[in-house]
Amino acid sequence: EAGARPHGNWSGCHSVGWDISAPPYGDRAVGDNFQKHSYPLGIMVNLDGERFVDEGEDYRNLTYVRFGRAIMEQPHRWCAQIFDAKTVHMLRDEYRIREITRVEADSIEELAAGLEVDPAALAKTVGEYNAACRSSNAYNPAVLDGVSTEGLSPEKTNWALPIDRPPYVAFVTTTGITFTFGGLQIDNENRVQDLSGRPIDGLYAAGELVGGLFFENYPGGSGLMSGSVFGRRAGRFAAEYACG
Repeated sequence: EAGARPHGNWSGCHSVGWDISAPPYGDRAVGDNFQKHSYPLGIMVNLDGERFVDEGEDYRNLTYVRFGRAIMEQPHRWCAQIFDAKTVHMLRDEYRIREITRVEADSIEELAAGLEVDPAALAKTVGEYNAACRSSNAYNPAVLDGVSTEGLSPEKTNWALPIDRPPYVAFVTTTGITFTFGGLQIDNENRVQDLSGRPIDGLYAAGELVGGLFFENYPGGSGLMSGSVFGRRAGRFAAEYACG
């Protein structure tokens, strides 16, 4: 109604791996614990039992939004994160809540059956992944350790340990969307612009409403930072406007 000018990447969004059984609009009692961000410690597969991203491409704060979008491109927007006994104890606390979609088994074939994925397909994926893992004593989940696969597509370029020690555990996720990257055009005083590029009198925007801050990716925590920075600026300019 105000004639505000849209701006930014309206095809992009803050998308995360989110428990597939979570309520449609979340649960305030659970908060953001439906997110599942320890995927660099394991592998991610779709309903066809196939990997579709390089889980160890970079630190998870720099990949989780792109991988959330990648899940949206999979059949039925479905993904299972798979770990074994070597790494499951290192998962973040969000994997230990009661409201979780979890499958555990003593073999990959049994795990696949619990996930309703073709056992032969998942066993093939895990077998090829394990065969591509290189023996190394440099494994360190706190840094980009360079412990990678070799001859695999997609490769896993860091933290590539074989998944070979039962029990095997899978967590089923889909994509959760927090906000779109598209928003409103503002000027240097946080004033919302109209369709002609002129400021709309008395209308200011901050945080996620501001378009153009993020495009193809999102570094973790930057939404909170943009809310703080642009919120302070918008509040100051709005106060100056109100005081004449």
